[in-house]
Amino acid sequence: MIIKLHEIADIKTGITFRNRLLDNLEGEVEVIQMKDVDIDGNISENLVHISEELVKPKHLLQAGQLILLAKGKYTSACLIKESDKKLVISSAFFSLKIKSGQKVLPEYLQWYLNQPEARDYFKSFASGTSMFTLPMSVLKNLSIPLPDLAMQEKVVRMVRLRDQEKTLVYQLEDEKEKYIQQLLLQHVYQN
Repeated sequence: MIIKLHEIADIKTGITFRNRLLDNLEGEVEVIQMKDVDIDGNISENLVHISEELVKPKHLLQAGQLILLAKGKYTSACLIKESDKKLVISSAFFSLKIKSGQKVLPEYLQWYLNQPEARDYFKSFASGTSMFTLPMSVLKNLSIPLPDLAMQEKVVRMVRLRDQEKTLVYQLEDEKEKYIQQLLLQHVYQN
């Protein structure tokens, strides 16, 4: 089944801050800005803190919500996993919350939004050249293939396994490099 994004998710814009955000180490709320998200959908650990008085409770993100970087050099969808932190997003993002009663896994939706097909769609309608802006109307009208929950779970499992594999391969390459360097140094000092 193909469905439009606005049919399965409520979409909102992030907060527009009037002044440059200065890190308030005493602040209870962390702000996710454009610079804090990479192309793979990873959120930085070093976020700016602000006072809770500067935001309304409705702006706080909840576990299971998605955010989509809608300004910059690329789009990137991130899943909000932690519920113990108080997080908000800047106006460079859209937040997406799966509508009640919809049979959509947030992890599946994140995966699809980060696929080349979705990114190409966003690029084709975005304004700007080196730094683009994605209009909400374009995001709302994105067509999403929505299989049943069992197939969504399989996709999510495969994505997790692939991510684990990438991590293990990277670790293996790192260990291999260390071993070879150590072996070479031993041979150099033996001669």
